[in-house]
Amino acid sequence: MTKICETFEETTDFLSNRTPEKEKIVTALFFEFLDCFSSLGAEKLEYPKEFQNDVKLYLQGHAILKKKFEDVEIRYLMLSDFYDFCRLTKRYMK
Repeated sequence: MTKICETFEETTDFLSNRTPEKEKIVTALFFEFLDCFSSLGAEKLEYPKEFQNDVKLYLQGHAILKKKFEDVEIRYLMLSDFYDFCRLTKRYMK
């Protein structure tokens, strides 16, 4: 999770300065987040239910969530929420 947070910091201006390179970073991080989060086991229960539910349903192929997360901005916002959560809970510190 630390690597995801570190890499996410490269995209903090994504919404105001969107580039194809940053879109690729956000997309790669999104899929890395899905893989990493889904493999956490019991630790994932310490995270907000929104992360748990979205990841579970997305990986199960839930059509509405798959469509929602086609939008790179939505992917970015989820990663931003995850980054903020990790910073607030001291799971990640700069």
